[in-house]
Formats: sequence, C-alpha cells, structure tokens
Amino acid sequence: MSDQAVMRWDPYSLASDLDFDVFWKRHLAQRQRRLLLVVGKGFDVRALETARRLHALGADVDVWLLAFHNGQDDSALRRQRTDDNVEGLGKLFPADRVKEVLIDLGGAFEDPIASRTTYEQILAAGDAMAYDDVVVDISAMPRMVAMTSVAVLLYWLDHPPEGNKCVNLHVTTAESVTADLGAGQGSLRDQVSFVRGFSGELTALTTKDLPNVWFPVLGENQRDRLDKIHQKVTPDEICPVVPFPSRSPRRGDEIIYEHRELLFDTFQVEPRNILLACEYNPFEAYKQVFEAMDRYRLALNVLGGCKAFVSPLSSKLLSIAVLLACYDHLYGQISGKRLKVGIPYVETATYADPAQNPNDPFELYSMWIRGEWEVVNKPDVEVDHVVTDMIIVKTDAETAAGPVSALDDPISSDITAPLKERLSAR
Repeated sequence: MSDQAVMRWDPYSLASDLDFDVFWKRHLAQRQRRLLLVVGKGFDVRALETARRLHALGADVDVWLLAFHNGQDDSALRRQRTDDNVEGLGKLFPADRVKEVLIDLGGAFEDPIASRTTYEQILAAGDAMAYDDVVVDISAMPRMVAMTSVAVLLYWLDHPPEGNKCVNLHVTTAESVTADLGAGQGSLRDQVSFVRGFSGELTALTTKDLPNVWFPVLGENQRDRLDKIHQKVTPDEICPVVPFPSRSPRRGDEIIYEHRELLFDTFQVEPRNILLACEYNPFEAYKQVFEAMDRYRLALNVLGGCKAFVSPLSSKLLSIAVLLACYDHLYGQISGKRLKVGIPYVETATYADPAQNPNDPFELYSMWIRGEWEVVNKPDVEVDHVVTDMIIVKTDAETAAGPVSALDDPISSDITAPLKERLSAR
C-alpha cells in the first residue's frame, strides 16, 4: 500500500538495570559467542560498567578502545580519570584483546571532523563480521562519535560485503542525567556538523525549495546549540521534543521554562507543536519521533515532500532513539516518497573539568538493535515463541502497521495543517 511506513523496532528488545545481567546471562548461555566491545577511552565515571558486567559473566570479549582527541592538553583531573579507566579495562581483559582506535576530533577552531573520522576509523579497525555480537558502549563517548559508531556499524552489519552471516548489534549506556550534566560543559564549536550520511541535503540545489521541519530533542543548558542549529537549518516548522515521562516529573516543564524565550519569542514555536518522548525507554521515544516525522512526510508529500532535521540535545538514550528514527526513515520499509533526513549537532570544542561523583546513581541499559531477534520475530509469530527468550515488548498491532494516514489523523492534521497552508500560499 502506498505511503505506508513499517517501523523496524516495534516490537523491540530492551534490558535495563537489574535485567541487564539476566539478559546477557541468558544470551551468552545459548551458545559459544565471540563478542566485540566498542568502548570510549574517556574520563566518564561510567566508562567501564558494561565491560565489568560482561567480564563478570565470563564473556569472550575483544575490545576496540576508541581514543578520541582534539589536539588539546587534558587537565590533570581528566587525564587521571582517563588513565584510571584504561587501567581498569586492562585488569578486565589482556592487552592482546584490546585494540586502540585513534579518532581525531579536529582542533577547537578547525572544521568539525569527528563524524567523518569516526566513520573512517571504525571501518578500518577490523572485521566486525568476524564476531557473533558487537556491543557499542556509548557511556564515555562524545555524542557525535557515539552516534556515528552506531550508525556505521548498523549499516555495515545490515549490508555485509559478502555472505549472509547474522551478527547481533547491541548498544549499551549507563544512563544518569546527573552524570551527564556533570561531565563538563566546556565551550561549543562555531560550526554545525551532521552525522555522516544524515545531511538532509540541507544545501542541495535540487531540493532547496522543500520546507525544512526541525525536531530539536531538548535537554538542559542547550540555548547556544539551539540558536546555532536554528541559524543553520532555517526551519519552516519547529517541533520541540520534550522528555516525558521522565524520572523527574517536573523535568520537561523545567526544560521548557528554561528555553521559553528562545522557543516562543525568538523562534515563534507554536505550543501545539511540542512533542513528548519517553526519557527512559529509547524505543518508545524512537516510535514517537518516527511517527511525528512520518506525519509531515505524509502531509507534505502532496506538495513535493520535505526535509526533516532532528537534533539530539538531551540524554544519550534519546540520542539513540533519534538515530534509529532517522535511520528507519532513510533505509527502512517506507512506501512512497521518503523524507530527506538530517541530524545536525554542535560539538563541544573544549571540555571543562568533570564534576561527576563516582557514586552518582545510574541505570545500565542494553538495546538489542539488530540480529537474531529480527529473524525469529516475524509478524505472524507470537513473541512468546522467541527462542532467544529475551525481553521483548510487543505493542499494538495497529501501531506496528504504521499510521493509516496522517490526513485522517486529527492530531497530525492539527499539527501539520498550518504549515501546509503556508506552503500552499507560496
């Protein structure tokens, strides 16, 4: 049927907190597995949590240690914490199982190159197809490095150069809003950069007349990033995404209040355009962002289409939700005309010293992004029959089949109608 979209990650597999060990214990017990753990060489206090858990479960693990640098000297505190993490990793896995992968982020006053160099270095690091499971722990990675690493590995494993071996891809992160805020804000680059492969054709002459719809996923202290990305994208429509429900019931309101002048006075955002995305379930947030993007795709296709830009300015969990929504629109089961999809972001230029407390509480999440569960989880197979016995959450069949029509949906029509009227009047 034309113009239908089928969401890839519905149902999905997610293990969090205490279920993390249950998930991986069962997964490793099914058969002998070789694991590749991709982890950041950073100062974050949460950097080793996934490695510790996998080591404690006796997993057979090789490590790619992403050593990113921006040409600046680290402070004594950041250097000490990074060295502590490297030493801790060395106590878990022997040196011949750890491969350091250098990633140049570019100087503070140079063009941002983090996504390009991450893409190139990940592809050059080795053969991910040689493993049964690839685990990307994004806890200690800069956001652009984390999103590019997941994107390139997902695409690589989805499109193997030869053979049809099914390799699982997992993304893990130790989630803590407090730790994220304490990681050191530093200063921002002047330029807006895009995750490689997700440019949205922003500057393409052939699509310059298409309207730009911007979905900034809001977090705390993002005024400067919002302003820079707004100037770059020059959106025709803005749909801010607020984390709700969240661990703190007031967090969404506080984020809106913090950015109220920029959003409503400067950007002229319509309050009805504000969207909600679940803070602690990245797959639910993925569905909410995916569906919001699809409403605009369906509503504006009759006028030639549109470009959608999604900026991940909140937690790392929500950043993965954004990436999955954009990836699915770019490469997933979309009938009819696709969106032009972009992920614009402003990278950190210089880091301040972290104010993280090693004792800050966090929750460890494991997201099974691709692999065996997709093979067994066909639409006509009940989720109880999934042989991997994982934590599979099934949503309503109607939702899994995708929206019937945005024009028949009173909520989507309410959001997209004003933009359609403005574009029709051009």
